[in-house]
Parts: sequence; C-alpha cells; structure tokens
Amino acid sequence: MPKLTAISLSLLAFAGCTVIPGSGLPTRNKTIVYEEGESRADTNISNRISIHPITPGLLDRMEEAPRRALSNPALDRQKADYRYRIGSGDVLNILVWHHPDLNTPSTDSLSPDSKQVSNGAWVDESGYLAYPLAGKIYARGKTLPELQSILTSRLKRYIKNPQVSVNVAEFRSQRVSVSGAVSKPGQFPLTNVPLTLLDVIDQAGGAAGNADTNNIKWTQNGVERTISLQDIRQHGDLSQNLLLRGGDVIYVPTNENSRIHVMGEVGKQASLPLGNYGLTLTQALGNAGGMNQVTANASGVFVIRNMPTDREKPIHVYQLNLKDASAYAMANRFKLRANDVVYVTAAPVARWNRVVSQVTASISNVYYIDNIFGGN
Repeated sequence: MPKLTAISLSLLAFAGCTVIPGSGLPTRNKTIVYEEGESRADTNISNRISIHPITPGLLDRMEEAPRRALSNPALDRQKADYRYRIGSGDVLNILVWHHPDLNTPSTDSLSPDSKQVSNGAWVDESGYLAYPLAGKIYARGKTLPELQSILTSRLKRYIKNPQVSVNVAEFRSQRVSVSGAVSKPGQFPLTNVPLTLLDVIDQAGGAAGNADTNNIKWTQNGVERTISLQDIRQHGDLSQNLLLRGGDVIYVPTNENSRIHVMGEVGKQASLPLGNYGLTLTQALGNAGGMNQVTANASGVFVIRNMPTDREKPIHVYQLNLKDASAYAMANRFKLRANDVVYVTAAPVARWNRVVSQVTASISNVYYIDNIFGGN
C-alpha cells in the first residue's frame, strides 16, 4: 500500500507540475470582457490570416523598383526666386552714403521709439522700424530691395539723391527647429540664403549613428511628411529635398523602434535593429545564430506581418521551405519590415522528444520514490 501511495503521489505531481511546467493564468470562472459587437468567436483569428508561400513569383511582385537619382527642378526654381522677407526681431543695417550721422546714431540722441540698437535698426513686434528723417516704416514681410526703395523715397524730402543700402545684421525672426537623433539639435535661422532640408541637417551636425534616416519627419503648416534622407544621399533622389520656411519642424527619429523579432527554433532568439539599409530574411536568421539544426523544422520558416491596409486579412504570413538550402537565395531577396516576426517552427520529432523528456523525468521520480518506500 505505501508503494502504491507513493506512485500515486508521484503521478499526481507529474500531472500537476511536469506536463505543464511553470505558472499559468487560467481564465475559467473569470470575467472576460469583449469589445462592443465582439464575442468569443472573434478570438479565433484564423479567418483573418492569409498565408503566402515564398516563391520567385511572389518575390518578383514584392520587389521594389530600384532607387535612382532624381533631379528637383521645382526646388531649383524656388531657390532662384527666393528673397528673404523681413520679420519682427530682425536687426537691419541701414547705410546712407555720405551721411554718417544717419548711419551710426549715438544711443544718447535716440528716443525710445526709434528702435535703434547698437548694431542697427530693430524691427519691433508689430513689424515696424523707425529711422531718422524717414520716420516709422512697416517693414515686416518686405524684401530688402522693397524696404530700400521706401527709405530712399522718404529721405528724398531731406537729402538730394540719397544712396541707401539695407542689409540684415542679425536674422532673428524666422527659425527652423531640428530635434531628435542629430549631433547638434536646436533652432536655425532663415537667412538671405535659401535653406533646404539637407542644409539644415548638415548645420545640425548631421544624423547621429542611431538615426532612422529613412523616416525623417518634416512638419510645415501643421502637415507632416516623411522624408528618406537615405534615398537622398545614397541614391541621389533630390526630389525629396525641400525648401524650408520659418516655423518648420524637422524630427529625426532613432532606429530603436525599427526592429524585427526572431523567435522559435533558432540559435538565439533576438530582437534585431532593422538599420538604415534594412535586413533580409537570410540576414535575420544569420544574426540570430541560424536555424537549430537539431530541433528546427526547415519547411516551417515564417514571417508574420501586420498589414492594416488589408481590412479582410490584416495578418499576412509568408512561409519559406528551407529543406533545400538553395532556397536561401529566395530568403536573401525577402526584405523584412519594421515589427516583422520571423518564426521557425519545431520539427515534430523535437516536440515529441520534449514530451518524452518530461515523461522520463516523471517516471524517474516514480522509481526513486518507489525505491525509498521499497527499501523501508
């Protein structure tokens, strides 16, 4: 009887601990809350999955058009037509030839309303500047030649044939913000030289080593656009280079969130950075230590991808059979995307061996306890 009791206890331990190792979270007798209009049937996602065998034809259809150099004639025209427009906060250097008393007025002789500063005339928050003899002039939004013409016209009342020159001493009114993965984030002024996206990233010290240069965010007038600095620099796609305006925001994200995940029967399960040059299925498997040659089912290599644009089948699963190692040529053409999951299934014999190993351990426990009680 003690022997049978020991065996029974061991089998109970086997049933409770060995077959299902580790802790669990049973849902029985718990309240399950479904979203409105959903039921238990919606937990079965099989009908929302489409499986696509990886074949040469599939790879041909998925292959992106080769990147090529593109010119940007629209940008060239914008740069040729560009004229800096004065804004509030700018400091102007106004020079009237042969009249030094107007050019460098002493601060003691200026009234508080003159808006003169030590190195020029300041455009106030309302857009006005004041200049001796010319009075108060609305300058905001005007080009330098336009302001020069107004000053010349007003000074003619007091000076015969005035020769007026206007330049910007300090550009303060219009700025572009650059943040994120750059060497020197900050705000950069628009000047009389047109400023492009490439220019401002260079001024910010260039993209950092962990920058996701394929997904730079440019916001203008509340509208966001994604720019690939990688395409511009690596492939010469200048169509993505843009002329910037005051108030534009440039954000360079890091590549920390652009990852793919390798799971299952591989040398080492890992979350791998996609990088600016991307990863192929072959590279991902290689970086994860390759398939486990003992336990992996070479015919069951899957790439699981979310496709929100496919309303009926939003989960796409791509299957590759690598039993023939030459199929790695196709794996090398399969480009992974951010958040893809690469999953290598276990071979049936590996699954069986795992069950057997658990059973063997439990049987050993039975014999061990039996020997203890039998010895007594």
